[in-house]
Amino acid sequence: MLTAAIVGSSSLAAVPAASADTGADGTDLTTEEITALVAEVAPAPITATQTSESSGQIVATLDGDGTATIAAAPDDGVSVRSSDGEETMSVSLPGAGHLDDATVGEDGSVTYLGDANTPSINVIAGEEKIRASTIISDASQTERFEYDFGGGVTVEIQQDGSAIAYTTEEITDPDTGVTAPVEKIVADVAPPWARDAAGIDVPTRYEASGSTLVQVAEHGSGNYTYPIVADPTFDRPNFFQYRMRFNRAETATIASGGAGLIASIGCGAMAPVCVIAGGTIWWNASVAQKSSPKRCVQVTATQPYVVPGLVWWVDTYRGGPCR
Repeated sequence: MLTAAIVGSSSLAAVPAASADTGADGTDLTTEEITALVAEVAPAPITATQTSESSGQIVATLDGDGTATIAAAPDDGVSVRSSDGEETMSVSLPGAGHLDDATVGEDGSVTYLGDANTPSINVIAGEEKIRASTIISDASQTERFEYDFGGGVTVEIQQDGSAIAYTTEEITDPDTGVTAPVEKIVADVAPPWARDAAGIDVPTRYEASGSTLVQVAEHGSGNYTYPIVADPTFDRPNFFQYRMRFNRAETATIASGGAGLIASIGCGAMAPVCVIAGGTIWWNASVAQKSSPKRCVQVTATQPYVVPGLVWWVDTYRGGPCR
């Protein structure tokens, strides 16, 4: 159950007893001590957005009138919905089956207390991002923490250590009749960080396994001050956020024939962007064609909720359909 009280209609305040709650192993880290620790070691602060309680869930209002739902039961994880009610992202929490139900801290964050073998989890929803922090209590606890985005989703690690999660859609261009696969990005995940209680960085990285993002925090072999906080931060997905990847043959065709051939290949939902970015796509395709090892061209476009206008960029990539 939620050990929180609703104040008015817009804020949540912790009941004093909740602050003294402990996990199944009797750990002396309270909810408020966890929230204070996360706030102290986090590289950047996140202020909790306006929240309310609905059907036993904590519902946070995001920019653009979307919502993030942080479930009272840890097994239900965290989900994001657009202003029209469509679910745009859903992600599970590490060790959910061994976590206590949610308690709400004075800072508006939500804590699920763990046990002797399972780190506690603290989740805070800001207006534009959601941070899920794992609190590792000692060296015996795991170094791997899994966040599953569900069936049909693929997680991909980026060159800077960040990650994206996307689904693939087959879309037919109404003008050309050409069907092309387009990737809808459902989550952007900032590069990972992990720090001990003294503020010392702990080596950490992301790994991808299908629909699962794995954060690895290599704390077991180091001399660290516990507890350690390890964190993925999820940017809320925009309502239009797609990536079009051209394969090797398509990249070669664009490079040799110019921007005029892009329409014949097909861009699906990205057709308007392909028209605008045609010259840039051709230039990047030419660069990719001359690269060694061979690369392919891709175009990404997004439209934020609160900033008018479409933002797009073109670059090259290796792997995936680049074959």
